[in-house]
Amino acid sequence: MRSGIGLATVLLAAAVVAGCSEIPTSGPVIGGESVEPPSEEQRFIQVEAPPPAPGANPLGIVNGFIEAMASYEPGYETAREFLTDEAAAAWNPAEGVTVYMGATPTFETIAEDRVDVQMSVAATVGADGTYRAAEPGTVRRLNLQLVQEGGEWRIANPEPGIVIAVFSFEREYEARNVYFFDPSFEVLVPDPVYIPRTASAATLLARKVLSGPTDWLAPAVRTAFPDGTELEVNAVPVEGGVATVELGPAAAVADPEMRELMAAQLTWTLGMLPDVERVAVTSGRAPLFQGEALSPRDPSMSQYDPAVLGPDTPAYAVGEAGVVSLGGEEPTPVPGPLGSMTNVREVAVNIGGNRGAVITGDGHLLQVATFGDGEVLQTVLEGVDLTSPAWDRTGLLWAVDHGVEGPGLVAARADGNPVQIAVPALAGRDVERLAVSPDGVRIAMIVDGRAYVGDIIRDADSRGAVKIEGLLAIGPAGEAVDVAWTTSSGAWSTSDSVIVLSGTEQGVLPRTVGLSGQVTTPRGVPVDDAVRVTAAPGLPAVLETADGVLFVQRAGNSWSEIGAGRAPAYPG
Repeated sequence: MRSGIGLATVLLAAAVVAGCSEIPTSGPVIGGESVEPPSEEQRFIQVEAPPPAPGANPLGIVNGFIEAMASYEPGYETAREFLTDEAAAAWNPAEGVTVYMGATPTFETIAEDRVDVQMSVAATVGADGTYRAAEPGTVRRLNLQLVQEGGEWRIANPEPGIVIAVFSFEREYEARNVYFFDPSFEVLVPDPVYIPRTASAATLLARKVLSGPTDWLAPAVRTAFPDGTELEVNAVPVEGGVATVELGPAAAVADPEMRELMAAQLTWTLGMLPDVERVAVTSGRAPLFQGEALSPRDPSMSQYDPAVLGPDTPAYAVGEAGVVSLGGEEPTPVPGPLGSMTNVREVAVNIGGNRGAVITGDGHLLQVATFGDGEVLQTVLEGVDLTSPAWDRTGLLWAVDHGVEGPGLVAARADGNPVQIAVPALAGRDVERLAVSPDGVRIAMIVDGRAYVGDIIRDADSRGAVKIEGLLAIGPAGEAVDVAWTTSSGAWSTSDSVIVLSGTEQGVLPRTVGLSGQVTTPRGVPVDDAVRVTAAPGLPAVLETADGVLFVQRAGNSWSEIGAGRAPAYPG
């Protein structure tokens, strides 16, 4: 829920230390094809498809059916008019979405009563709203059988779901976050889904909350809603900026703590809509939690925000003489042993900003110390070639050990107790970099030069085992070198996107990539020799170049020099 440039003091330091030198901002910006919808402020003219024309031939009926699916319509009643009565009654357009490239598919009349449709698939959206980019070359074919009904040709075998062109998908659908809880019910976790752009968005999102998380995220999160909780009134009206959610009786019998958590899920999910300022949640027409409509900014609701870094939170880095904070007029050594430790390869800082974990220059040790005079170093992990330290909100310390067999993911708790990391999908592959999300539920990794995200499944019966499942490739297929968690919104702190630092012909380009896998806006201009990136929701990205110089992103596409340093890291 924070916005603005949190490293204003760092930018001032850049002016003092480096004379505000900048990486040039001219030159091309290279990005992948995006299916990210336009901004909320843009408005589109509603496109209404015509019904079947009397006497239309089979090809005309099939083409009309495809056109009718290009505009969202509750129930797709116009599209059903192109089907036989039996097929119209059975067809389920909510089964999923196939997004195809080009203006129209390819049509081929096979026989008088059969038309084949072929399309190059850009992406699919599952029934749960999950977007998945298709592998290059993916093709889908529809073999449509037509019969005459009442003297008119109609389609007898439509496949479940709809098909829609990329352009129409951008016009008709938008990405929204639905919120669930981490396993401890302490912080909220965003679950990005695509829903139609409609005045009924609040209703659609409330249903998404009640139906539970997407198949991908479900193993890693929990919901506060009892099984069978439904909307008592099958609509969520928005009047005067207040969305009113009337829940069935199952919600009212929950204990006060769970009712608060239910209200938090709905308030955060619906409170992000542009026309919603507050959310009133009721059951039996009585408030579910508190007596007034709620906002995600209210203290009772904002406590569940996992991205707790304030706008003035400094980044940290490895300086010439030890770990430094970048929050003052110049890089400042942290108090205690880490501030004067010269043999440091990389650093991670806990979410509280008062403890650091460093990998020694030879890569053999991961050591921890509190920031403060008189503190001592503690070795929590020994390895062969350790890199990429990360300190998650549960207190778990992660790293990659390039000197061992297997993926190389290692972890330990701050007291030195080891944690076993199981990643069945990475057998025979090498992890190069990692970043854990602020909520501690998801992990981003570079594996063999490609960016991935996955679920972190924590063993409820053991603190000594963690499993990573549901790996999804995200971003461009080029050589990726680093990842960091960020947000897709300038107004909210939720970690729903990843910065992927990857190579292009013009240089190394940071891109903001949605968790669904689609490439979104380039994050600044290409940088010839960028090797590391750090970011945090609501805070500017910081880059390290191969020659050990740090740059912070300003508003726009330019980067301002901070000064010498390596391995930048935000807390968390």
